[in-house]
Amino acid sequence: PHVIMFVIDDLGWNDVSYNGAEFSTPNIDGLAKSGIKLNQYYVNRVCSPTRSSLMAGRYAYNMGQDGTVITNGHPYSLPLNHTTLGDKMREAGYSTHAIGKWDLGYYKWAATPTYRGFDTFYGYYNADEDYFTHSCGAAYIDPKTHKHAGMHGVDFRDNKDPALDKNGSYSTHVFTEQAEKLIMDHNTSEPFFLYMAYQAVHGPLEAPQKYIDMCSQISPPNRQIFCGMMKALDEGIGNITKRLQASGMLENTLIVFTTDNGGQNHVGGNNWPLRGNKATLWEGGVRGIGFVSGVGIKEPFTYSGLIHASDWLPTLAEVAGASPNTSQTLDGMSVWKAVTSNTSSPRSEVLLVLDPPREPAAQHPHQVPAKGSAAIRVNNWKLILGKPDCAGDSNDTTNGTLGKCPSGWVHPSGVEVPPPANSDDVWLFDLDADPLEKNDVHAQNPDIVQKLRDRIESFNATHISQVEPPVDPASNPDLTGGVWSPWISDDEEA
Repeated sequence: PHVIMFVIDDLGWNDVSYNGAEFSTPNIDGLAKSGIKLNQYYVNRVCSPTRSSLMAGRYAYNMGQDGTVITNGHPYSLPLNHTTLGDKMREAGYSTHAIGKWDLGYYKWAATPTYRGFDTFYGYYNADEDYFTHSCGAAYIDPKTHKHAGMHGVDFRDNKDPALDKNGSYSTHVFTEQAEKLIMDHNTSEPFFLYMAYQAVHGPLEAPQKYIDMCSQISPPNRQIFCGMMKALDEGIGNITKRLQASGMLENTLIVFTTDNGGQNHVGGNNWPLRGNKATLWEGGVRGIGFVSGVGIKEPFTYSGLIHASDWLPTLAEVAGASPNTSQTLDGMSVWKAVTSNTSSPRSEVLLVLDPPREPAAQHPHQVPAKGSAAIRVNNWKLILGKPDCAGDSNDTTNGTLGKCPSGWVHPSGVEVPPPANSDDVWLFDLDADPLEKNDVHAQNPDIVQKLRDRIESFNATHISQVEPPVDPASNPDLTGGVWSPWISDDEEA
């Protein structure tokens, strides 16, 4: 079948109307309600680690990717020796296309999409940017003055070429139009794979006014603009679905829909009633919105087996008829048969996060604290160790009374129900009995805590260093015509 994977940036648990949002997302809802909703689906707490897992079928920790987000000027990437989802779909005879956010590194051309299994790429390399100007900045330490400095440039590509003609055009529209064009131009007798990684609904809060006007009843103001962004996104997904129908492809298309992490409350996203926020280890940070719809789905239902983002590569390889073999040992498992037949998941365990302690001197301002953090779910039990959020870090700026990483329960109105105090840096939850993580039971269950600690330590025994080099001043877009571009030759080491 044809396969389209929608990856929605920073989409929270309560950001689609089928899951409770106070605004409507009819096109997304229609696909979800005719498909299989994934109720125990886990992603990482932030974008690059999830996208690495999704693209390579491995836990982020095992690729050295669990410590940070790959942003402008970082000289590293998804490891170049790893087979990607694009590689597997191409191996199965698919035409392969990537649109939107890459966020898996671009320090050399070999790290970019058209070298990682995709026939075409139309989008941006970095983690976030302006929706209209398609530009973004980065801070670094000037090697000559040893002072903080900044750089800024455009990040938009048509394959390898800078695409400078879209200044002023809203990215959700631009990406939707490109997807429609690819569908219209496709030879329908050949299998088609589209990795559709929208910029929406990551900050900054930006949408054309007509969509914000559709949300006049929504408050507070940041949630209203966010609603407008969701309206434009939902329209885009509806337009792509209509284009598939018009091209005679829809009945033979599998649609996968996933977030990359939980919603960011301070810029309008929401995870109610789950606890926490993007960049936290609570369910609101790592339990993701996801569903599959279309060909191969016999009837709609909600699937409650455990699934992880790393499962998409082996699952879609099975759907495509590709070999499950890759260059590296997979952590992901094919869940296709289990999901479509509503039987037990092959998983009983998900390593959610493992970012071991590191020396403060190695810290970049936007990374987790030196004390480290870890989280694992085994059956109904979830253990969190270390620092579960970014409270107090340099990137925990506040917006009113709400920080970037609230650990409580944030209502769509923006009001947080604060969490209880915990001085032990250990939390244990029985998610079957307590899916909202209100009752920490680690003190009453020392044996279970130890068993889950042992599982974390079995992963940590490999001592894989989590990559986190600082921004490289040589990446300055002023050196490449004002466009963020690869700056290290494919023959050089970073």
